[in-house]
Amino acid sequence: FLYKEDIHAVYSSLETKHGKISLQAGMRYEYTRYNAHQLGNQQQKDSAFSRNYGGLFPSGYFSYEADSSNTLTLTAGRRLERPPFQVLNPVTSVVNKYTFQSGNPYIIPQYSTNIELSHQYKQLLTTAISYSTVKNYFSQIFLNDTITGLLYYSQGNVGRTHTLGLSATLMLSPVKWWSFTLQAIYNHKELKGFNEDTNFQSAINQVNLNMNNQFSFAKIYTGEISGFYTTRARNDIQELLYPIGQFSFGIRRPELKKIGPLKLSVRELLHTNGVEGLTAFRGHTEDC
Repeated sequence: FLYKEDIHAVYSSLETKHGKISLQAGMRYEYTRYNAHQLGNQQQKDSAFSRNYGGLFPSGYFSYEADSSNTLTLTAGRRLERPPFQVLNPVTSVVNKYTFQSGNPYIIPQYSTNIELSHQYKQLLTTAISYSTVKNYFSQIFLNDTITGLLYYSQGNVGRTHTLGLSATLMLSPVKWWSFTLQAIYNHKELKGFNEDTNFQSAINQVNLNMNNQFSFAKIYTGEISGFYTTRARNDIQELLYPIGQFSFGIRRPELKKIGPLKLSVRELLHTNGVEGLTAFRGHTEDC
């Protein structure tokens, strides 16, 4: 699979500050061109395809420092995400005797518009509310052949997503030898799309919790205890991910004579980081 991609961009930004108000505005233009050639063989003819596209991407923020402890910030912007070349490769590969995987040369970029309002209290607490929408979003696509029973999966642009988010991040140091960061994120996500003669529409509430503790003891040692937990989530229109988490810790000694720093770390103590989910496609479901 021979692939060449060229990206050209020109951008400008303006930033100013007046008293308690800070402003920044920017504009970026990007132009992308790629050419791809999948070589063939005796059983399969070769194929070639190309695409070029351009677009404007504004961004900026408005920040107001109410006092020495409180700051409000409003940010907004438009972004582009290009499909990676591996996804464009149309060759079919065998996963097992019932499942095949192939790329999609017709996939196009996805565009997102994002806006967020955040409040920061000193260096202790940051809260935010956000909204984003994604057009032509990338999703894994499952196609089922009802005659042969074979399953084909690829990626494609299947519709639009809307996400409303709330987040809070707390950073504290109760004592000199201990500091921790706790983050909680809530997202309400709606996905709408079309695949295999079927309209898909779903909504899900997702919560993600992250914790990180840093310790220092015996003057030269440092330690870390961290973990995360994510409730049910949906990243693709046909696939539901089950809850997942992880708990880890580590100890570090800066120097040991001429050997250098030593570190001992353990991950996945509770064996809760296995990825499992439920996939639904026409006439069938797959739980794994």
